[in-house]
Amino acid sequence: MRLPALRRGHKIGGSQAPGFTIDPKSVPRAPVRVLASEEDLWSDATAEAPDAEARLAHASDESPFRSPRIPLLVAVYSVGLVLFLAVEPTLPWVLLIVTGLVALGTDGILRTHRAAIEQEDAAWTAPLLFLPTLNALAAGLFLEDALDGYWVLPGVAIAAVLMGAILYAQYLAVEPHHPSFAGARFVLNLGTFLTAFAFYAVVYSFDVSLVPAALTVGLVTVLLSVEMLREAETDPIRALVFAGVIGVIVSQARWGLYFLPLESYLAGVFLLLVFYLTSGLVQHHLNDDLRPPVVAEFSLITVLGLVIVALGRIFESS
Repeated sequence: MRLPALRRGHKIGGSQAPGFTIDPKSVPRAPVRVLASEEDLWSDATAEAPDAEARLAHASDESPFRSPRIPLLVAVYSVGLVLFLAVEPTLPWVLLIVTGLVALGTDGILRTHRAAIEQEDAAWTAPLLFLPTLNALAAGLFLEDALDGYWVLPGVAIAAVLMGAILYAQYLAVEPHHPSFAGARFVLNLGTFLTAFAFYAVVYSFDVSLVPAALTVGLVTVLLSVEMLREAETDPIRALVFAGVIGVIVSQARWGLYFLPLESYLAGVFLLLVFYLTSGLVQHHLNDDLRPPVVAEFSLITVLGLVIVALGRIFESS
C-alpha cells in the first residue's frame, strides 16, 4: 500500500505533527463509479438481448414474393422438364433428377420460414414435400403422354406456373394465422386434385398391369391425402390412418375400372371423383362439420361428374 507523502508543519487530526505534514495532493483517490439510470440499463439490456418475437421476425420476415428462391427453383424445374420432353429416346433419369431437385429445393425454401425456428423436429417439412414432388413427377409423365412437338412448350409453361403457385402457397400455408392462408389452401387443394388426375390418367394410359396400377394409385392417393388432411388433423398417426383409408378406397375403385370400358382420361376423371368425395367427407368429419348439407353438396358434385364421364364415354364410342 502506498503511504501519503509527509511534509513539515501539516496538521494531523487537528494537531500539529512534529516536523512532518501530509500533502493532500499525494493522497490516492478512489475511482468514482457513475451508475447508469434504470432506464439506461433497461435500454441496454433490450438492445443486447432482443426477445423471442424480435428474433423470429428478424430471422425471416420477408415476403416469399421478394425472394428469388422460388423463381429460381421454378426455372430449374422448367429447364429440366423441357430437357426430359425434348430428348428422344426419353431419358427417365432426367425426370427423376428434376423431381429430386424440386424436393430438395422446396425443403430448403420452407426452412427459411420464420416458423422453422420454433420447430424441434428436423423432419417437420416432410409432409409439405409430398405435393411439390408428386406434381413434378406427374407433370413430366402426363406431358410426355399427352403432348408432342411444339405443344410441349406451352405445356411446360403451364406446368411451371402451377409449380410456382404450389410453392408460394405451401410457403404461406406454414402459418395457419397468415392473412393469405385461406387462398393458399385453395391453391394447394387445386394443385392436389390436378396432380391426382395426372397420375390416375398416366397409370391407366401406360397400360400398367392391374395389381401394380392399383398399388401405385393407392400410394399416390395416400401421400396426396396427407396434404389434404394435415390442417384438419394435427396428429400425424391419425392423419396417416385416414389417408390410408382414402388410399384403399381409391385403389379399389381403380381395381373396379378393370371391368368398365373407360379410356385413360375418363378413367382419370372417375378416380378423381372418388378421391374428391372420400377426401372431402373425411376432411369435414375431422373438422366436426359433416352435416347433411355438406354430404348433399359432395354427392351432387360427384353425380354430376359421373354424368360427364358417362356422356364422354357415349361420345367416344359413337
